[in-house]
Amino acid sequence: MSWNKPNDVPNINYLKPMNLLKLVLCSSSILFMANAEAAPHYLWKTDKIESNLDYSFGLPQQTTVKGVLVDEQGAPVPNASILVKGTNEGSKSDDQGRFSFQTTKPKGVLVISHMSYATTEMPINTATQMRIVLKENSSTDIEEVVVTSFGIKRDRKTLGYGVAEVKADELSKSPTPDVTNALAGRLSGVQVSGSGGGFAGSNITIRGFSTFTGSNQPLYVVDGIPLDNSGGGNSVNSGVVNSSRISDINPQDIESMSVLKGAAATVLYGSRAASGVILITTKKAKKGIKNQISVGTNTGVGMVSRMPAFQNEYAQGSNGNYNNSVTGSWGPKIAGQEVTNWFGDKENLQAYPDNINDILQNSVSSVNDLSFTGSGEKYDYRVSYGYTVETGLLPSNKLTRNNISVNASTDLTDKFKVGTSFSYVNNVSNRTQAGNQGANPLWRGIYTPRSYDLTNMPFKDAEGNQLWFAPEDHPYWSIENIRNNNEVNRFYGNINLKYDFLDWLTADLKVGADVFSMVSKGFDNKGIRSNGNTSSAGAGGVQDRNVSMKNINSYFTVTANKKVFENWNLIATVGNEIIANNRNTLQSTGLGIVLPNFDNQSNFLTFNTSGNINQNRQVGVFADVVMDYKSYLSLNVKARNDFSSTLSKGNQSIFYPAAAVSLVLTDAFPSLKSNVLTMAKVRANVGEVGKGTEPYATNTYFGRASASDGFVSTLVSFPYNGLAGYTLNNSAGNNDLRPEFTREYELGLDLSLYNGRISFEGSVYERDTRNLIFAVPAPSSSGFTSMVTNAGSLSTKGIELMLNLVPVQKENFTWRSGFNFTKFKSIVEELAPGVSNISIGGFTSPNIRLVAGQEYGQIWSNAYQRDDQGRMIINANGLPKPTTSVQKVGNPNPKFNLGWTNDFNYKDFTLSFLVDFKYKGDVMSRTIGDLRIQGVAEETAEFERIDGSGNVTKPYIFEGVLENGSPNTTYVSAQQYYSLQGKYVAWEGYVLDGTFVKLREANISYKLPTKWLEGQNFIKGVNISVYGRNLLTYAPNFPHLDPEQNLLGISNARGLEFGFSPTPRTIGGSVRFSL
Repeated sequence: MSWNKPNDVPNINYLKPMNLLKLVLCSSSILFMANAEAAPHYLWKTDKIESNLDYSFGLPQQTTVKGVLVDEQGAPVPNASILVKGTNEGSKSDDQGRFSFQTTKPKGVLVISHMSYATTEMPINTATQMRIVLKENSSTDIEEVVVTSFGIKRDRKTLGYGVAEVKADELSKSPTPDVTNALAGRLSGVQVSGSGGGFAGSNITIRGFSTFTGSNQPLYVVDGIPLDNSGGGNSVNSGVVNSSRISDINPQDIESMSVLKGAAATVLYGSRAASGVILITTKKAKKGIKNQISVGTNTGVGMVSRMPAFQNEYAQGSNGNYNNSVTGSWGPKIAGQEVTNWFGDKENLQAYPDNINDILQNSVSSVNDLSFTGSGEKYDYRVSYGYTVETGLLPSNKLTRNNISVNASTDLTDKFKVGTSFSYVNNVSNRTQAGNQGANPLWRGIYTPRSYDLTNMPFKDAEGNQLWFAPEDHPYWSIENIRNNNEVNRFYGNINLKYDFLDWLTADLKVGADVFSMVSKGFDNKGIRSNGNTSSAGAGGVQDRNVSMKNINSYFTVTANKKVFENWNLIATVGNEIIANNRNTLQSTGLGIVLPNFDNQSNFLTFNTSGNINQNRQVGVFADVVMDYKSYLSLNVKARNDFSSTLSKGNQSIFYPAAAVSLVLTDAFPSLKSNVLTMAKVRANVGEVGKGTEPYATNTYFGRASASDGFVSTLVSFPYNGLAGYTLNNSAGNNDLRPEFTREYELGLDLSLYNGRISFEGSVYERDTRNLIFAVPAPSSSGFTSMVTNAGSLSTKGIELMLNLVPVQKENFTWRSGFNFTKFKSIVEELAPGVSNISIGGFTSPNIRLVAGQEYGQIWSNAYQRDDQGRMIINANGLPKPTTSVQKVGNPNPKFNLGWTNDFNYKDFTLSFLVDFKYKGDVMSRTIGDLRIQGVAEETAEFERIDGSGNVTKPYIFEGVLENGSPNTTYVSAQQYYSLQGKYVAWEGYVLDGTFVKLREANISYKLPTKWLEGQNFIKGVNISVYGRNLLTYAPNFPHLDPEQNLLGISNARGLEFGFSPTPRTIGGSVRFSL
């Protein structure tokens, strides 16, 4: 090589690194060239070197890769690592989630990792700025760490029991103000049911029933501290369904809900854990994210999900004749004929099909939240505010809730960490009468004769007196004159101190409190109803009730996590828990209003007060030891010993043990792994948990005395004439009471196929509860009517299956589908000697009973008389004959439940829906029966009631036999068929099959592309969604109503429906901004 101008000094550009490199590469290439003529020829130029040699073989071309990382809400993800797979080329995302770097592999794959998100791989796209959505660590990942009792963290792969989990993104798909509703249809082993109506709570049952008369609700634990969930129940007399207290939680503050189902999973909670545990973890700032603001709002509009189908052909009256003073619609066919109405005015007959629609309104829910989050090297914080307003389907129903929450922590030193999470809740609501009350506006409203103008006819005179023909209160009068106001102020939270003595030894102290006050006032103006169950019916009444509760809880644990041998690892936790519960109730009731519309206690003829104080203490010590071999064989032994103040001294110490083992077959025997089988694990466990008694059940206590003459229930009540009087309670205390014990055995199998594209979890279990606590009759010689004792036994067997699929997984499109299956049967094995049954709710007849040898909670009532062949016995008038005694007529427990979830993700669009299927489960529906008895149901007009000659037709016949065994041949009219002497002569006639399929949820969401937000620094992400809840219900054997309605609300008694408490079908939209 030679210079063209050798005497000139080379241009300084020649010395630049890239030009020097070119010269070196050129020289090297010349040495290896066989053909000298192929050598490059340089031309001397003043500013650069040019060559006809292609240097790409020596220096790869570099391409710029740029993009942005966001989470599932569209918020930027800073401090994430982005690397090109197989190289060290890459960068970290900045505060806006953006990244940019050069790579020599433009067709390579990016690997994105962050401590708070699942590792993601994405093919490089250099044609445009990439937008990569990171998902939080998946709950289905077999390697993930899960939180169990008392915050103990375990590798899911080593668990010998199942833990089901619902993440925040699933809870937010179809927002609901009550978090418990979001679990419906999502998890195996978990049944969710409610009472219908506005703001009513939901009843959650985990793996069937574990007690006779105590609560079968699970224990709720929020950030390690138990939360009270009282309320939500309803008796046949109260007429108002209150929310369960767990609904005080703002759903937008929840990060995840984990369900501990088996005894081995819940044993560390001891005497509170027999019905399962739901662990709620609230949101906190993610590490690596500096400051972030999130603003969200969603609004939903609800309509009645299932409205009764009415006939509009026949008028008020009976036997085809018009009568303006009866409640039924068995009158003449409506043809515009002139009649005299109840007010004495002439009018032309016509139907009023919108009577009930005019009473109702669309419910509206508005849920708004604002949160501030941030973190640094040694701290993190999240502060949020939530505001919820919800109006019911009836105009007077309204709920307002304010939530303020804080979750923060700081590392004071490298070993010492302090954290806190707490919330304040203000919940104000008003509810109408519901259920079977004569003041329930919907009860009377749906039975109103089809020719009565309920909307436009006056319902009160100038003095406020009702103008109404029925024995119940006018619907509009009830809405105006009956109030049930409730206000709850609540604080719950904890302070957590954690110290790492060594890298394998940690101590954790958490002290928490759950404190609330509830002030409620019920006012019942003087009405006209004569058939209400409350003593205020037709007289007026007021009730003021104040409840204050203070629960203090603390626990201290020491955990060691250390490799003890070459292939063995030990995780051991020992700890103690101290619980102090205090609940005070003060109630004052006035009856017999003097001046209408004035709700002061002094405005009533009589009033009485009552109050009680409940206090109990409990101390527990526990241990949890795990030994695992090579992370595929794990043995977990745990135990707890409780000391309870509610039991007598000799029985206060209660011991609960458990053991679980798991074996990952594919790790123990690697040859089992294949392209099909990714992971297989078997697990087994046994555990024992229990349930204590209510305070003071061991004592016989005194109550206010009264005197009676045997005819009048109370002639004299104390205090009387300045003297106080007390008498022993009718129920005797039992100083030998012991806790209930539930022992459970479980076997499980977990599978992962095709690298997680298919995953399966299955469990079979059997549990037996003994020493159940309930009241039994006492000998008359004792002077008591009953005594609480330990007796009886209850068994449950069940199976749970979960199957998750990823049928389609492409670069821009993914379809995930999941099935969960639940089947269990709880059998009352035995009661107490001399006790044939226990009524757990309902009326004298019908009611829900526990009977030895039968499934839990059967429906009992009178029935149709039948002969030995099961044929119905018909009387001479062609109508069925009822029994005089009661018997089992229905089983409200479903045969099984099946949930089906689906998520379709296409680029920034997501479509998801949830289908919930319940097979069987009887419901005794008084509402459907009364719709037919009153002649307003659509099916009562399926045949012409009156023929061309004006005679009442008789198109119906009851299948059965006369008492002599000959077939019944007598036809009856529609009014006779659907009467209290016909189909509804026995309560058995009200029993229907409650099978249903529901489109429980549906959601369409869209995340705005980041490029749309470029050019400004304020909004970093936007997520828009449209959602629906209870969109469709198919119940082939249950017309008119939602089969999930339950008169008795959140209680052990199910299967009774009475009074039409409709569930809304909600459609709404939401938008969330990340700032």
